[in-house]
Amino acid sequence: MNIDVYEAAVLSLTLRADYAAQVFSKIQPEDFSSDLQAFAVAAHDLLRENKAVDVLTVADRLESEGIENAGELLAQIVEQSGKPSIENLDDYCGILSNRGLKRNLYTATLTARQILDEETDPATAQEKIVSEFERLQGRKADEFLFDMRKASKLFYEEMDRRNTAGGELIGLSTGFKHLDERMNGMREGDLIIVAGRPSMGKTTFAMNIVEHNAARKNLPCLVFSMEMSASQIVEKMTASLGGINLGSLRRGTLNEEEWTKFGAASQMVQKANLYIDERGGLSVAQMRARCHEIKRKAGGLSLIMVDYLQLMDGKAENRTQEITKITGGLKGLAKEFQCPVIALSQLNRGVESRSDKRPLMSDLRESGSIEQDADVIIFPFRAGYYENPDDPDPTTEIIFGKIRMGERGSESLEFQGQFSRFKSTDARVDFEAIRRAKEEAEREAKKANRNRGGMPL
Repeated sequence: MNIDVYEAAVLSLTLRADYAAQVFSKIQPEDFSSDLQAFAVAAHDLLRENKAVDVLTVADRLESEGIENAGELLAQIVEQSGKPSIENLDDYCGILSNRGLKRNLYTATLTARQILDEETDPATAQEKIVSEFERLQGRKADEFLFDMRKASKLFYEEMDRRNTAGGELIGLSTGFKHLDERMNGMREGDLIIVAGRPSMGKTTFAMNIVEHNAARKNLPCLVFSMEMSASQIVEKMTASLGGINLGSLRRGTLNEEEWTKFGAASQMVQKANLYIDERGGLSVAQMRARCHEIKRKAGGLSLIMVDYLQLMDGKAENRTQEITKITGGLKGLAKEFQCPVIALSQLNRGVESRSDKRPLMSDLRESGSIEQDADVIIFPFRAGYYENPDDPDPTTEIIFGKIRMGERGSESLEFQGQFSRFKSTDARVDFEAIRRAKEEAEREAKKANRNRGGMPL
């Protein structure tokens, strides 16, 4: 058997680390030459049946179809592939796709020649030949191209869902009432950026949303934690779900009541439909492969959380281009898996040098692509952390810097740091009115100071 190096590389990737879905989203089994096409077809069939795709399962499928020594042949292919990198998959698939198209064009040309030889009516011959080449053009249907009939159908289906919901959430709940009302839930395909300076609670906020869906709603969620370990995440979840002081957990000094809460919270955590990947420096390609794996294991994927995007690997000429590649890739993940992706982001240090610490869109690091790709940008802001660090006001302003399908503005949450969680407030807080009152008080204080001859207060 003649084994082409590119086909061997792609087939080898197809058989490991749950890359099969990623491979067959780029090429079809027919793009392989006749030597390896049967192997690709077997892998593709297993994928469509939502079964594991690896050397053993593909070999078993082929041998059941009468192909002898399939396992040995596959082992030989994998060995000759030389451990290809997933980072080169696009290039490999591009080469195979072009070769496949060229083979099909050659076959279509031979068919056209045969039609000309056999068909006496030129008009009929033309119709058959055009149909033959049109069949090739439509071989890989463009699922991303919409005419108005197709687009309108999707919109009317969405309107029907909204009407059926009767004012209930359309998207996934955050677990926070006022936030859900403003966003109407987190929608399929949304990229949601949660950005803030250290100690603003962005990881706690995002994890609370994950906890709500994975532990309370039993929806399959995946967290890419490039900063905290899986054990640390479980610790914070236990404190949050059980209402247990995080300091007591870390010191191991729980009282009797807290041990009771610990038992109940531990059960919730263990039963949570949550998967954690704690590898550092992940690329979007590696995340995509993991998402396919979890989707197959869990029977779906409802929410993805990334902590945080500046720790990801984008492999570009400079950091700005890296972030552009990363945010575009994360938006692609949200659309591909039809679920919200929450990605945490750092803010520039310039925030600390301003008198007004409230974050702005321009404070986002390498902000251009983040602003462009995100559907929602949220800034958790704890003014009390700056005003009185020793005993900060727990009221937290959740600033919506961007919300594609809603209105910008702010909502309020109460920060309960000792429990590693946020809590919904009963009533909305008018942060703008508070700021105006504070500014007016400062003006009056300055005016009174001037009237006293500039003596300090």
